[in-house]
Amino acid sequence: MRTKRTLINLVYTLGQSLVLLLLGLVTRKLFVTNFDAFIPGYSDTINNLFNFFSIAEFGVGSVISYRLYEQIGNKDIERISRYMSLYKWTYRAIGGFIAAMALVCAFFLPLLLVQEEQPDWLMVYGIYGMTALSTLSSYFLVTRRLMYTCTQQGYICTRIDLGFNVATSLAKIAIALWCPNYFLYFGIQILFNTLANVAVAARYKKDFPELHDVKVTLADFRDLGLFKDLRSYLVHRVSNTVYGSSDNIVITSMRGAALVTQTGNYATVSTNVNNICNKILDSFAAAIGSIVYDRQAEADGHAKAVFWGLDLFSYLFGSFVAVAYFCLFQPFIELWMGDVRYLLPMAYVFWFCMNEYVGWNHRILGSYRAVLGHFDEDQWFMVASAVTNLVLSFGLVIPFGLAGVVGATVAAHCLMWVGRARVVCRHYMKGCAARYWRNQALRLVSLFALMALTSRLCALCGGGFFGFVGRVCVVAVAPNACNLLLYGWTSDAAYLRGRAGDLGRKLRARLQKGE
Repeated sequence: MRTKRTLINLVYTLGQSLVLLLLGLVTRKLFVTNFDAFIPGYSDTINNLFNFFSIAEFGVGSVISYRLYEQIGNKDIERISRYMSLYKWTYRAIGGFIAAMALVCAFFLPLLLVQEEQPDWLMVYGIYGMTALSTLSSYFLVTRRLMYTCTQQGYICTRIDLGFNVATSLAKIAIALWCPNYFLYFGIQILFNTLANVAVAARYKKDFPELHDVKVTLADFRDLGLFKDLRSYLVHRVSNTVYGSSDNIVITSMRGAALVTQTGNYATVSTNVNNICNKILDSFAAAIGSIVYDRQAEADGHAKAVFWGLDLFSYLFGSFVAVAYFCLFQPFIELWMGDVRYLLPMAYVFWFCMNEYVGWNHRILGSYRAVLGHFDEDQWFMVASAVTNLVLSFGLVIPFGLAGVVGATVAAHCLMWVGRARVVCRHYMKGCAARYWRNQALRLVSLFALMALTSRLCALCGGGFFGFVGRVCVVAVAPNACNLLLYGWTSDAAYLRGRAGDLGRKLRARLQKGE
């Protein structure tokens, strides 16, 4: 059942993400070319600012979700209902707190835009207000989605989201083409996001009728042992937010919002691609939660075989994404935006690729870490990550520009990775730390070789549209074929070979039956 639901999630989410990828690229180009040049930069920076406000969430969602996996496995309806009620009412309280924070911080926006000579304050505060409304609507309406994620039924939310997201993109395209008004542009997104969450809430009542609202108090957090986890996870939350949201704020304050518009073009491509990649690996997340709490799987050694297989898959995935960005980013931006002025230095692209590699390469490890708890054990790695990113970003932006900012992000990301590996190797893959890091060292060497080989082959394809198509074909084949030759025969790939064989046999059986 875990495998079946994982595949269903993959099919639905991949289909949606590919459609939204195309629409998102069209929307971003029109947003950059048809609106004032500073609007995209202001928008990206303000979005990062609101990410800092999300610290108020304290990690409630993450803490409750890893608790839910165990209760769903035990089919404890009363405790599941209590956790969901805690989640709902906590998010409502957080929404109120963030509204107050947004109101206070509005007075300090001029400090963020010191590099701008004459900002359009009506535009700035309009974007700020719209972003505040969008953020708050999610806190009051999004909580029902957690049950779908934890029960591996995320494809239901995906189906609902698809229609609303397509409608949002089409409406944005129409506004950008015929009525480039930023109030309408952001307002339509808020409207459709709200309607999608309302539709999920209505479906939730149908799919989980056994769950019911429970009166909850602060005492419930203490009785269920949540306060300790929340105190530990708060450090993670603060550190992760500083790590993930500081770059654009540093660039805006030191180099101006116009440069954020350029980095935003690269970020738009990566965000849309990451949405697809996230959907693929998110499909494994709930299954990992089930595996971790499956005592029989742990007893017979199956769990460790699964871990090594999924960890190798994470490397294969991450190395392919990094090589693809390294070889295709610049020619794609040039084709997409139609002007070389939108290109950023290749040093920026290299460090961007390395950050993507670090993230995707330990994504499966991160999923294991998320369901294990023990948030106190790597909290200082998270603090070190946040401080490193902030200090190095300000220190390196002047001598090295954008490349220095992203290089700082890579260094901070590695610290985060080390902390997560420490928890997993201590509590789940006991005694396997040396093997894990030995694998990672070898794989990093492989990545550099793949980047060099693939980029050399891509250089033979020339420029223009057909040259880009040739590059895509090279990227699709070369790194994956090399990785298959290097790692397909190893013991780490045993689980992947077994799953591939099972799927192949099932497919042949269906074809023979004419299904």
